[in-house]
Amino acid sequence: MELYYTICVALFGLLFGSFLNCMAMRIVRNEDFVTGRSHCMSCYHQLEAIDLIPVFSYVISGGKCRYCKQKISIRYPLTEMAFMVLSVVLYIFMKRDPVLFAESWILVGLLFAMAITDIESLEIPNLLILSAAVSWVIFSVIKIITGRIDLYTLGIRILTGLIFGALMLIMSILVDKLIGRESLGGGDIKLFALLGLYMGPVRSYELLILSCVLGIVFALIRKKLMPGSSKEFPLGPAIAVAAYIVLLFGDLVAAWYFKLI
Repeated sequence: MELYYTICVALFGLLFGSFLNCMAMRIVRNEDFVTGRSHCMSCYHQLEAIDLIPVFSYVISGGKCRYCKQKISIRYPLTEMAFMVLSVVLYIFMKRDPVLFAESWILVGLLFAMAITDIESLEIPNLLILSAAVSWVIFSVIKIITGRIDLYTLGIRILTGLIFGALMLIMSILVDKLIGRESLGGGDIKLFALLGLYMGPVRSYELLILSCVLGIVFALIRKKLMPGSSKEFPLGPAIAVAAYIVLLFGDLVAAWYFKLI
């Protein structure tokens, strides 16, 4: 049964990854991702169901549009497989608590979409931030009803989100004045505040440190691979990766740290 559940998670990860990539790109292009139809980006022909099967459609078409024969970007199957892997790893770590897994899976999915939009447009849409906030409220109610969390802990997390967001805003204003240009975007600040709700005080601290480290690493890699690129750098992907790592290992790191002190 364990293998069966893992395969199901992998398949749902592929499907959800395909949807998230499609949603993110439609948001970037200001297209309707709810009622709009998927189409080829070269000939704009509407795609049929056979064209939309994650990974499989790309493979059987030889990486080309069935209608105009133009190449399809490899990013589509890669993002689908990437989210499949993220989903399976998350399930392996959290399978003992279905509610925690479901909450974390949706959060990781929305972070995945935020990372894509930030890379493509240097913006993290309010719609995705709001969706993650609504998800947090729903799962908080479920966890209170099922006794997984008490009101005191919930209050601490709300306070963490508010303080974390305020600190990021103050830091952004100070750094902006120091360097003479924007450092943190509004989307990054709101994302930090949102993740404060999910993480609580200790893991939020871990998130901040890891986000900074990954941001520097990603910036150096970008500078090496794309030396003439814009000075504007999307921090969203670094925050998203850091949040994923903290979700998996944050409690272990905290326990290790508190043993040292």
